[in-house]
Amino acid sequence: MADKAKILVVDDSIAIVNSLQSILSISGYNVDSSFNGSDALRKIYKNEYDLVICDIEMPGLSGLEFLGRVRQDFDRSLDVILMTGYLEHDYFIEAIRLGASDFIRKPIDTKQMIHSIQELMFRKRSRDDIMGFYSHLNRASFCYEISAESFTSFAISKVFSSQLRQRFKVNSNVLNELLVCVDEMVYNAFIHGTLGLSVAERALGHDQLQALISEKLQVPEIKSRVLRLSFTVDNLENVIEISVEDEGPGFDHVSWLKQVQKEQILDIQEHGRGLSLLYHLSDTLTFDKGGRFVSIQKSLLHSGKDAS
Repeated sequence: MADKAKILVVDDSIAIVNSLQSILSISGYNVDSSFNGSDALRKIYKNEYDLVICDIEMPGLSGLEFLGRVRQDFDRSLDVILMTGYLEHDYFIEAIRLGASDFIRKPIDTKQMIHSIQELMFRKRSRDDIMGFYSHLNRASFCYEISAESFTSFAISKVFSSQLRQRFKVNSNVLNELLVCVDEMVYNAFIHGTLGLSVAERALGHDQLQALISEKLQVPEIKSRVLRLSFTVDNLENVIEISVEDEGPGFDHVSWLKQVQKEQILDIQEHGRGLSLLYHLSDTLTFDKGGRFVSIQKSLLHSGKDAS
């Protein structure tokens, strides 16, 4: 329940802190505040919080530096949402590696923020400590298949997140990168592959897009398609392999991959950000079946190819 969750808000702007305190308090959360990263660290040391909402751009200890200290010195499972007016490539990759749970753009969308908090609190409550059994397995494989018609009702990435968090001991930086990858793989397979939406269609407003998706799912050929997510955890090699397959027409993945490898610029606003994320966050990225099958492999011990 919201009234059982304690949230720490960190921002050097008094106005923003006061505003978020009011919104979160009205929503039923217990709220504490800090106006700089150093004070926030002291409070985390003395108190227990369920979640922290922190600005990236702050004088003194920045949001990224604060997040790094939290992951190094305190509970690595403590969820941290970062607030920012903009998010450059290097900041985005570093924030994921440090274990940022989510991002909120300024000016803040209240509904988005509350939804993100609720989602993170749900994940927190869903964690069960049964990792002992799974940590002694040499290998464990999971495969999920869901129809296009049912996809919008059940988020496959949430199933993956729950399985991995509850059953395997994974470096928190790596885990956050994996969740981003799965979200992108599954979303792209559904929107691009299964539904075959064009760039212009994907740019529609929320209500129009949802109406279009509902319309597409009335087409028998699309409605009958399935989407598959598989992943294998190898505890001997400390490697995870994740694959997603759709039944769409595929795409020119060779050209896309060449473009991503050449530019190596991550623009989270562009429709091609999915491939960029997969390329930067995985150790290996491969395509098959004309682009309908995408697979990544990643070490469970360290971050991806851009790690220093």
